[in-house]
Amino acid sequence: MSDPESGGADLQRRVLLAELAKAYYLDDVSKVDIAKAFGMSRFQVARLLEQARASGVVTIEVHDPRLPRSAREHALADALGIDTARIVELDETDGDLRVEQFGAVVLTAMRDAIRPGMTVGLSWSRTLDRAARFLPALPPCSLVQLTGAFEVAGSGTFSRMLMQLDRRAGVQTFPLYAPLVVDQRSTAQDVRRQPVVADALAHAEALDLAMVAIGAWLPGESAVWERVTPEVQQACTRAGAVAEFSGTFLDARGAAVQTPLDGRVIAVGLPQLRAARHVVGFAHGPRRATALRAAAASGAFSSVIVDSTLASAVLGSEQCVSGGAGENGRTGGVPHRDRLP
Repeated sequence: MSDPESGGADLQRRVLLAELAKAYYLDDVSKVDIAKAFGMSRFQVARLLEQARASGVVTIEVHDPRLPRSAREHALADALGIDTARIVELDETDGDLRVEQFGAVVLTAMRDAIRPGMTVGLSWSRTLDRAARFLPALPPCSLVQLTGAFEVAGSGTFSRMLMQLDRRAGVQTFPLYAPLVVDQRSTAQDVRRQPVVADALAHAEALDLAMVAIGAWLPGESAVWERVTPEVQQACTRAGAVAEFSGTFLDARGAAVQTPLDGRVIAVGLPQLRAARHVVGFAHGPRRATALRAAAASGAFSSVIVDSTLASAVLGSEQCVSGGAGENGRTGGVPHRDRLP
């Protein structure tokens, strides 16, 4: 029969190991600072952290991007002409919950891709605004907001997320305190000259990683669409716009098109995204299939994260036009960074 006292002592020790591990692995507190907080030496902290891993209190999961993906993900990446694709199976049936679930996957993928010291760009989107509460702890990094935002019912968690991150050890945030769209170009120029906005945009000039929402130029599929008049919506459509991300409008070939909104969207531009080391686009829903193809062809993206319905829409259209593939067997874009100038 087990000794209750020894069992209690073991529980207390495991609680201590968990507290130390949370401080070190999740809150990025140094061993020296942990030692001060818990009244022990940093060598004792290091030894207890080793015990936490050995005893199973701490488990480490490595997401190696070199591990093989499914055949369907390979097919999607090949169809789009990009490096990698991730397909997410959403098990929620409620529309809002599906959006939250997808956004949580995107935020977790961002966390897994970050290495200490990186400069990371994150575009505002309604998806991430809804899912912001699921953001996991991040390694020490600089996090730059890539686009302005606007308020919708139940929104505002994205900005609160950035403020919360800025209080965590090792994470520095550069919010873009600006609306997504303004009425006049002159207003946009004034906004961009504001010190906080200018500082955020300047940090986006050298991104190691960017997570960018891809919208379709259709009702309900683009945050920008919802903020402009029907006349502007129609003008952009006549210009050939099928996709929109970070204030850039693309035609079906992935080429940027001129629209009445040029210079009125507060966001990082296509040149900065093309200069980033790794850009991950994310989108969900079958109505964004044409937009996803256009975004991939723009040369801005190396990877995408999509839900299974969007993947099916793209791969289904790929099969329909497979007879028209070129010599390399692709109907999507050419390899990343070598597409349209």
